[in-house]
Amino acid sequence: MDTGKTRKYFKYAIGEIILVVIGILIALSINNWNEEQKKNSLKNEYIISLKNDYTRDTIQLNNRIHLNKEDLKKLALTKNKIINGEVKTIEDFKELYNNFYGLIRFTNTYNTNSFNLLISSGNIDLLNKQLREEIMELNRLQNFEQSLNSTNRDYFIEFMGNMSKYPFSANPYNPESLNELLWKGVQIDALPRDITSYLGQYEFTIGRYIELTTDVVSQTEKVLNMLQQ
Repeated sequence: MDTGKTRKYFKYAIGEIILVVIGILIALSINNWNEEQKKNSLKNEYIISLKNDYTRDTIQLNNRIHLNKEDLKKLALTKNKIINGEVKTIEDFKELYNNFYGLIRFTNTYNTNSFNLLISSGNIDLLNKQLREEIMELNRLQNFEQSLNSTNRDYFIEFMGNMSKYPFSANPYNPESLNELLWKGVQIDALPRDITSYLGQYEFTIGRYIELTTDVVSQTEKVLNMLQQ
């Protein structure tokens, strides 16, 4: 202390501490940077996977909407024929029955592997808040569409069951001669009423399918635009 060495040693110790602290801070910064890079890499992988899934969904759904809209056009023409009295005979109604019976395109399946993995892993927090909310809204719309259209489809299939008393001439397993024989054994006085009711139910089911699926497509495209950005 007399020679002033204590002060010198004290300065040296402070300098050593500062160097250690700086080293620790640098190490922490590098570690945080590495972790951030890993998160960004994982985030980009999820974004690419989600874009692929939603793009496939959009293509599939737009195709189904198009096909069902074409069926609606055919139904509208048929209804006009019935209203205008162009469909008069039992043979006319039999032809309508064979043209429309069994057409079902009411079931959607979604590519949800990436979404499910994002949720189960807890990594959805990698995405920003607005994107998370829109993805969850899309999932809600998908589930709502599937639930409601499933109910409508089941009811329609039950309705089809009531029509099974009329032989379906387009059945590939029945030769034409067998179909003619089957028709002879059927009480067909109620066919005009039944086929009209059937077409009405079919039109309603298609209309709801298009409406609900269009909502899903709109939200899917919104999410895709956000992922693209």
